[in-house]
Amino acid sequence: MKKKLLAGLLAVSACFSIGSTSFAADATISTPKSSPSETSQVIASHNFFEYDIYLKVGQPGQWYSGYTYDVIYSDGACDIGPDFLVTPIQPGLTVVSANHGTYTILFKFHVSY
Repeated sequence: MKKKLLAGLLAVSACFSIGSTSFAADATISTPKSSPSETSQVIASHNFFEYDIYLKVGQPGQWYSGYTYDVIYSDGACDIGPDFLVTPIQPGLTVVSANHGTYTILFKFHVSY
């Protein structure tokens, strides 16, 4: 079971790291034809970070930041409140992606006794 869970998390991490690079595609903007041909490049960058956070059952909830957040995986380890208030409930793992505009954070909440 743990091997399947780790394999799944690695797959999710790989998807996010591959997906985050697709946003960094080059966009070419050319000037009007009446002027000499010039080309400008605009590159949009998006950074991706991962954080492992270790919590104990019974700990008070903590707020985390992000414009938006999505629960990617949860086995019931944490309760995620409407303002991204994370409260550990039982041992397990909860993975949440938080968008911060120019970067995304993948929070991995590991809960134990």
